[in-house]
Amino acid sequence: MGAFEEIVSCIEDKKSYVVEAGAGSGKTYALIQTLRYLIENKGEDLIKSKQKIICITYTNVAKNEIIKRIEYNELVNVFTIHEFLWQSIKQFQKQLKIELCKLNEIRYQKDVDKGKESKYIQSLEDRVENIENVFYNDSSFRDFEKGELHHDDVIELSRMFFENYTLLTSIVAQKHPYIFIDEYQDTSLDTIQTLIDFLLERNEQSVVLGFYGDSHQKIYDTGVGSLEKYYGGENAVLTLIKKEENYRSSKQIVKLLNSFRTNIEQKPQKDIEGTVRFIYWANHPEKEAKQKVAEFENSLKSHKNDFYDKVVRKLMTEGWVFSDAESDKILVLANSRIAERAGFSNLYRLFSQRFGQSVKERLLDRNHILVRVLAGYIDKKNSQERMVGLEHLMLYWKQKNHNEVIRFIRKNGTFLYEFIHSKKKIISEILDDLNANRDKKTIKEVLDIILGKEIISSNSLNEYLKRINQNLEGLEEDIKERIEKDKKFYEDFISLSYREILNFWKHIQNETVFSTKHGTKGDEYRNVLTVIDDTEWKQEYNFNKFFNDSEEKSERKLRTRNLFYVECSRAKENLVVLMLSKIDDIALQNIKNWFGAENVIDVEEL
Repeated sequence: MGAFEEIVSCIEDKKSYVVEAGAGSGKTYALIQTLRYLIENKGEDLIKSKQKIICITYTNVAKNEIIKRIEYNELVNVFTIHEFLWQSIKQFQKQLKIELCKLNEIRYQKDVDKGKESKYIQSLEDRVENIENVFYNDSSFRDFEKGELHHDDVIELSRMFFENYTLLTSIVAQKHPYIFIDEYQDTSLDTIQTLIDFLLERNEQSVVLGFYGDSHQKIYDTGVGSLEKYYGGENAVLTLIKKEENYRSSKQIVKLLNSFRTNIEQKPQKDIEGTVRFIYWANHPEKEAKQKVAEFENSLKSHKNDFYDKVVRKLMTEGWVFSDAESDKILVLANSRIAERAGFSNLYRLFSQRFGQSVKERLLDRNHILVRVLAGYIDKKNSQERMVGLEHLMLYWKQKNHNEVIRFIRKNGTFLYEFIHSKKKIISEILDDLNANRDKKTIKEVLDIILGKEIISSNSLNEYLKRINQNLEGLEEDIKERIEKDKKFYEDFISLSYREILNFWKHIQNETVFSTKHGTKGDEYRNVLTVIDDTEWKQEYNFNKFFNDSEEKSERKLRTRNLFYVECSRAKENLVVLMLSKIDDIALQNIKNWFGAENVIDVEEL
């Protein structure tokens, strides 16, 4: 029985299930097939019962693609997780106020326990009656005293709601007998508990949940990763369905993927011949006894750059094309070398000097408020792109998507609830100017325009600016020193050319020959060169320990394995892995077993 037949069997037997779909297996197509099956076979009953199918996805691109492929059928509501959860709870205003008071108290106490000043008041109960309605508008704002929710609050409040109000779960199950979740591995634990522990466990006969995804492609720490606890063992509430085809990659790449993946053995569906190669530095120097780690690692950089250039030149002689975003790909975890090649070296250097190893979190993950305002960010709760940055707005403007422009400014500008027509001409002139000239401006000049003209408004940015410009008199020395560093950082940041932001934006959107490894999930390329180096992001990844199976930190092991799986599985024909850091004998032997000894090559002999 094929995977789709197993899905149909589960639907007919009213059994919830999880589709574990390896890379290139046609997961999205299987989800579309499922929706079409229900429309065709259950549609009349659903219409009579006034019920709807729910499909939850995490990006607007995926959402629009699904809607298009089911031909805009009104039986299916395709939502983001926030949209679905908010639709489920928003009408219960009395209970919402009760749960909001509880959430406020939890957040306040958490801050107190950490010994820091809380943004929340001690008790919301004496003020909650003044709130007309608790509301959520997908903005970046939060103000519990006004009843305004941030998108993170919707996730947490919904879990509390579904846990505490059994009747709510019954209502949701009756209205939506089929609920499907795409990319389940990146769904937050809170949401999984909401859907399985509270909705499904209480309504097994009324609702079928279908989870589609791949535990080996979880690359954000906030995702649940695996649902094994729900389908393994005697008390399983989900049926496991394996989708083992690989429609993307050559036989050689599929064989490699199977060598380090244990829960699925994929079968290549295309008769593609390709190659896999692992290139390493056999004579990697050893650190001298009294030598500092940083000094040692810096001494290797020129060699690594030479080896990298050597490999790229070699691949180009073989017909690889490294010229634009649509060509063969170089997958990297961003570092100073890549930042320089991609054109945002000053930006990277500034963040690296101020935040050290946290440069990934602050800059590359776009968690710093200065980066968020210009480039948006990835929502930690569900790995969804939050389109709240200036560059998202400029993308809509360039596409002449005026509905999205208006929606953006309503949500993220000063015009939160009403778009003032008299300002449309002014805004059009501003956006035309930014579209044509922002690459010639400094970051300060761009910020002055968007903040001064109220195109973007950010409470978080206002708080940040207020903090770094406060009077330092009377503050403790360590606090004073931190504020002074932040102020210097801010002044250096705004003096940079805005072109650095544009180049950074192209990099994170994978519009260059270099791609961030995280950003390529779901993508595919003819040939892939992936570069790994254990001296980069040491806290998060260690490839040598993954290869030799000695990693004791389970989270880092999973993170490294999943990243390696994602990057290797992007290639359709040929894959080259270049390891620039030291690899030990045990790891090297395992690599030879995976790639084949004849495909493991010393870079100095290339």
